[in-house]
Amino acid sequence: MPLLRTVVIDPGHGGFDPGTHGLIAKEKDIALAISLQLGKMLQQAHPGLKIVYTRTTDIMPGNKPNLQEGIRYRAELANRSGGDLFICIHCNATRQPAGSYPVKRLVRYRITGRGAHKRSVPVYSTTWVKNTVRGTACYIWKADRNVNKSDAISRREELLNGENMGDSTGTAYDLTTPEARMRSLLYEKKYFGNSTLFGTLVEREFVRTGRRSEGLVQRQEGIGVLQATGMPSVLIETGYLTNKEEERYLAGHKGQAEVARNIATAFKHYKDQVEGREKRSDN
Repeated sequence: MPLLRTVVIDPGHGGFDPGTHGLIAKEKDIALAISLQLGKMLQQAHPGLKIVYTRTTDIMPGNKPNLQEGIRYRAELANRSGGDLFICIHCNATRQPAGSYPVKRLVRYRITGRGAHKRSVPVYSTTWVKNTVRGTACYIWKADRNVNKSDAISRREELLNGENMGDSTGTAYDLTTPEARMRSLLYEKKYFGNSTLFGTLVEREFVRTGRRSEGLVQRQEGIGVLQATGMPSVLIETGYLTNKEEERYLAGHKGQAEVARNIATAFKHYKDQVEGREKRSDN
């Protein structure tokens, strides 16, 4: 039985939540297009692999009415599905507007008025600056928030096995015991390593096709959906929609296919390494 049986693909945002946007495209649409292509590529390359999508159309996953419930639904679906890897697809943006934006610069002061009404007035010039920030990145969960992740690992086991956890006799396995807690922490350490491995392999593939990479990132405030999934989990920022050229690349079928292919290739290398490691440890 292969170690990697189920991959959960999560197209970011959806429905009432468009995510970020550029001049011509919305993040939710690009994330969905790349995700569907990725799932198809993975199934073709690995026929026994089960693909679970958190959404396949333009909706908030689970048709939930707000973002927090949508995040909970994504994580619960991943945990209930027995996911062995969680891949979240997103696009990035800067705080500056897409394309180009105006920057005001103080040039000089001029004197207006006469006598008591005389005053100095600043004079500005406006320059249009092109938004040149581009590149990919892979986010993993914040390591110092391990309690949430180990809780998610326990939750995954609970959802998969219900009350019948443990040995073949059907004896229930108590998730609140020190032994169960220790097992969750050990799995968390393993999953963190696997998440790092997969993210690194994804970024390597992006670089090989000429993309700029911001590397592997742990965001300071953490990412809710990565904390709540009890498995190796990575959020992939496929590029900046605020960069005109990168947006055009991500909005086009060729660019989307290349991004999906990069991730699929990284998955193959990840699968080979992780399953090879497991086989060696069994011998």
